[in-house]
Amino acid sequence: MAGRSPGAVAGVLFDLDGTLADTPGAIAAITGGILSERGLDVPAAEVLAGVGKPLDQNFAAWFGRPADHPDVRQALSAYREQFGRHVRATGPRLLYPGVAEGLAALAGAGLLLGITTSKIQLAGEQLVALTGIADHFAVVAGHDTTPHGKPSPDMALFAADRLGLAPADCVVVGDSVADVAMGRAAGMTVFGVSYGVATAADLTAAGAALVVDAFPDLVPAVAAATAGRTVTG
Repeated sequence: MAGRSPGAVAGVLFDLDGTLADTPGAIAAITGGILSERGLDVPAAEVLAGVGKPLDQNFAAWFGRPADHPDVRQALSAYREQFGRHVRATGPRLLYPGVAEGLAALAGAGLLLGITTSKIQLAGEQLVALTGIADHFAVVAGHDTTPHGKPSPDMALFAADRLGLAPADCVVVGDSVADVAMGRAAGMTVFGVSYGVATAADLTAAGAALVVDAFPDLVPAVAAATAGRTVTG
């Protein structure tokens, strides 16, 4: 982006569940149901806390078996089938208020946008397509895209490279402490959203430069970063 101020942002990397799509409740409910059907009594709070982490790892921990064990694979298959039905039935209504308009505004301003999700890459691609926002994103990276998922910086660095940007030219936006850790480890500024999984206090303590309570509030914050101005919250 020619003409940018020194230190200005040119790209934004978004988490998906709990940041763009209002899916944590459905994820937790479907996951909890699958565990219960298999005789596993996992507290609801623990299941909800697992949202935003790789599901194969969560199921492996709850089953006490390796991620490639048949029990884990069958649970994953059941989850993906049920969650897929939910997404197909809900579509763009899954997006948080202001997300569609905000993404259009950011893309229209010339920013390059990407997704960094703890879903597998294919599931991330399917979700952005079914919610009608796929055209805004030049890259979708999942936890199976790179050797290590969040909180490793790998996904963020991969996405920035695909966008042709230096890490310092990117902002990460997410709702979890793992999003903040990933972005900071990659040398990127991180903006948090408080309406997902983690609290504003947790995101700030983890190192988010700014935490907003609604997606539309991100647009002026990113605009300020694009102009190279300091953003604080």
